[in-house]
Amino acid sequence: MSLLSVLGIVKDAKDLASELIEDKDKSNALSAKLDEIGQQVYMTELQTKTVPWVDALHKMGRQILSVLNLTVPATLLYFQPDIDPLALAAIVGPSGVYNYVKGKGR
Repeated sequence: MSLLSVLGIVKDAKDLASELIEDKDKSNALSAKLDEIGQQVYMTELQTKTVPWVDALHKMGRQILSVLNLTVPATLLYFQPDIDPLALAAIVGPSGVYNYVKGKGR
C-alpha cells in the first residue's frame, strides 16, 4: 500500500468522523489522533532504506525505453532487413505507447 493511499484513508476517516460525530471535542480528538497516525506513516516511509541502483534504474525507466525504441529497430533492420513490420511494431510498440501515454512526467 502506498503512502498516498494510506494518507487518503486517513483523510477519508477524518471527513467521515467530522460528519458522524456530533461532539466537537471527541471529533477534534479523533482528528488529532488520525493526524498523528498519518505523520507516523509518513516518517516510516521517509526512513525506509532503498537500494540506490534500483532507484536510479526506476527513475531512468522512460529514458531507457526511449533509447531501446531507437536502437532495437535499427539493430534488427541492420542485421535482418527483411523483418516483418508487424513483428517489429509488436516488439517496440508497447514501450512507445507507454511513453506516449505517460507524457513528459513531472
